[in-house]
Amino acid sequence: MFSIILKILSGLFYMVWDIYWGLAFGFILSSLVRAFVSTERISSKLGKDTVGSTALSTFFGAVSSSCSYAAASMARTLLIKGATWSNAVSFMVASTNLVFEIFIVIVSLLGWSFFGGEIIGGLFFIVVSAILINRFFPSKVKDEAKAQIHHSEHGGHAHNHEHQAPKSCCHSMPKKEVVKPGILGKLKTASGHFYMDVAMVGKDIAIGLVIASILMVLVPDSFWQGLFLTGHTSMPHFLVLSWNALVGIFIAVIAFVCSVGNIVMAAVLWQGGISFGGVIAFILSDLVTIPMLMVFRSYYGGKTMWYLLAFLVISIFLTSLFLDYSFAALHWLPKPHSGGMQMTGQHFQWNYNTWLNLIFIPVSIWYFFSGRKSMKM
Repeated sequence: MFSIILKILSGLFYMVWDIYWGLAFGFILSSLVRAFVSTERISSKLGKDTVGSTALSTFFGAVSSSCSYAAASMARTLLIKGATWSNAVSFMVASTNLVFEIFIVIVSLLGWSFFGGEIIGGLFFIVVSAILINRFFPSKVKDEAKAQIHHSEHGGHAHNHEHQAPKSCCHSMPKKEVVKPGILGKLKTASGHFYMDVAMVGKDIAIGLVIASILMVLVPDSFWQGLFLTGHTSMPHFLVLSWNALVGIFIAVIAFVCSVGNIVMAAVLWQGGISFGGVIAFILSDLVTIPMLMVFRSYYGGKTMWYLLAFLVISIFLTSLFLDYSFAALHWLPKPHSGGMQMTGQHFQWNYNTWLNLIFIPVSIWYFFSGRKSMKM
């Protein structure tokens, strides 16, 4: 029993050590971009369904917080300000899947092929979901969602838009973003963004790391191989890939882990034998977890929640198959499990990762407490 606990703690330590500097750097860079880019100017241009507005909402999401619940809250705010549904969803997808800190962790744990898959898959996901929403989202359901938003705005809940989201995630979200004037003021605002981001997603990241460490030690390879139909050459390849995509989505829905925490779980699934597209499907599914669906229902009503679930799941499924076939045709698929959780067998080394951690650990701690102080001012 002691040896098992030791293996879990060892795996947890090496995962944290492997991703810390990249995670800290990504959150710091994201906070600086958000402080120096005017969100009000961007949000005012999302009221039409055009290629330009979709691209702008994608960019806006990519420089925003990587917390799924914060993304849902901000998307709701964009809808209130006049953004279209497709642009609001594009913002959510980009905010949770195309942010810099996620890219760094993907490269650290899974490799460059998955980095390309996340970017191409995220953009494909946005395009497909935008088309589905524009073509098949009933006007009646949109009107009911608007009525739900209007009721919450004028029915006594306007002071707390984030009350439906899990408190562990969004308790520190401000009611309105306030950017201080001047470069020094914007830097203080940036540190405040960093503090809020860490407060919002820190618990999810920690949960993802712990679950991944436990699964790596306790779940045998035979279970994963059976679940993902590894080695079933007699079955049509399309069915195997489709099954892997659906399993990836289902595990994400019930895992309750969002944002960067999904990446460490994805690495365990990849080591277990899930397909390349299945990994990306799992990562992209942080917008359809059960807690997120409850947020959608609170914000927009039950019918809208089910339509959003259908649109997002279909888009993720198609994205998974598109990546599997397109990357195979281009010979870009990574070798099976070559990007798995190899850090669990490593020992401490004086390499670039160590030196970057020695820089970013104290810097991020100082930046975090500076941000907390600026939020109280």
